[in-house]
This record gives sequence, structure tokens and C-alpha cells, in this order.
Amino acid sequence: MANIDKNDRAALERSKNSLAGDNLSGATIDEIDLSSGILMSTNFSGASLKSSKFIESKLITANFTDAKLHRADFTRADLNQTILFRADLSEANFQEADAMGATFSESNMVKANFNKAKLVEACIIDADLTGANLTEANLQGRYTREGSYSRGANFFRSTLKGADFRGGNCHGADMVDADLSDANFSGVNLGEADLRGANLTGANLTGANLSSANLQRAILVGTDFKGADLLETKLKKTDLSQALNLAPQEVEQAFLDEKTRVPDYLEVNWVDEDIFTCKARPS
Repeated sequence: MANIDKNDRAALERSKNSLAGDNLSGATIDEIDLSSGILMSTNFSGASLKSSKFIESKLITANFTDAKLHRADFTRADLNQTILFRADLSEANFQEADAMGATFSESNMVKANFNKAKLVEACIIDADLTGANLTEANLQGRYTREGSYSRGANFFRSTLKGADFRGGNCHGADMVDADLSDANFSGVNLGEADLRGANLTGANLTGANLSSANLQRAILVGTDFKGADLLETKLKKTDLSQALNLAPQEVEQAFLDEKTRVPDYLEVNWVDEDIFTCKARPS
């Protein structure tokens, strides 16, 4: 970036294919268009980039720590291992972006659009995704070259109130202690997902695949389980007393214990320590 002022938007746009590794930290370049740019390892930390365009840009390992990216457009961008820590990404667009292994922790992503985005192994801890669109997003884990299985996207302690996950794949995702109240998981694959301690108040789990998922300690007030698959779902010590539309035949396939509380419309009878039957309670 020789002889280019890092606040000169026009000059930077002309040089977008030769900015890889450059230092643009602290720059004020709102509404800049760096679409299709070569920006690997570029340092945008602390920069103001509101309403900027990074459509189809290569941003592998770029650093956006503390950057202001309100309404920025990352459509189909390559964000592998990109650092977006503590960034303002409210209403940003990540449609079809590849953010595998990216870091979004502590970022503001209120109403951000992740439709069809790839968030495999993404780190999204303590972030705010209230009202975010995650429809058809890929959040699942993967098998590594060494043959081990890595967990999916990590949403530990994040806020996802009212987020929409329909059509997405959350297999193996980590959502421990996340706020998922009023989230829509209708028909979503949540197999082996870790939802321990998550707040699922009012969440829509109709038709969801929860096989081998862990919902221990989850808050399930008004959570709708109609048609959900509970094969080997972990529900020990879980309060299901206010959950909606739990089917007896599905509950019988889950892992419960005598501390699990079921709704009044179900009756559980224990045969021994690990075996029980469940049926609808006569009205």
C-alpha cells in the first residue's frame, strides 16, 4: 500500500487487488467498495467500514477486531479464519459467505443475514444475534483429515432471541447456555447438538431432529416439540413440565431420570433405574 492514504477511499478501491497484508487499522472508509478484492490478512481492526461492500472478496485471516461494519455486505466472501472479534456487524449481510473457522465472539450481529452461510467451526461466543437470519446456514461439525470429528459452530452464551434457523444444519453445534428464546428451529437438524442450559422459552422445535442432542438443564417453557425426533436425546434432570406437544412415543426414546419433570399431559412410570414407560395421561 505504498504512498496510499489509508483513508483515501477511491485510491483503496483502485488498489483492492494489492491490499493483502496491509494495515488499514483505524481507517475511516465508510461505504467503500472492495468487492472481489484480494484482502488476505489485511488489518482492518478499529476501522469504520459502515455500509461497505466486500462481495466475493478473499478475506482469509483478515482482522476486523473492533471494526464498525453496520450493514456491510459480505455476500459470497471467503472469510475462512477471519477475525471479527467485538465488531459491530448489526444488519450485515453474510449470504452464502464461507466463514469456516471465523471468530465472531462478542460481536453485535443483531438482525444480521447468514442465509446459506457456512459457519462450520466458527467461534461465536458471547455474541448478540437477536433476530438474525440463519436460514439454510451450515453450522455442523466435520470430520478432519485425521479422522476425528470437530464440533459445529460454537454459540456459547450467545443471544439468539428470535433467530431463524429453518432449513439449516446444526448437527453438532454448541449452544451451551445460549439464549434461544423464540428461535425457530422448525425441521432443523440438531442431532448431537449441545444445548445444555440453553434458554429455549417459546422456541419452535416442531419436526426438528434432536437425536443424541443434549438438553440437560435447558429452559423449555412453552417450547413446541410437535413431531420432534427425541431418539437418545439427553433430558436427565430437565424440566419439561411446561413443554408443548411432547409425544409419549418420542419421550420413551429419550434419556430421562427420576428428576426429569414431565408435563401434566404425560405419565411416566419407572420399571427400574433406567427403564420407564410413557403414556398420555387420561383427561
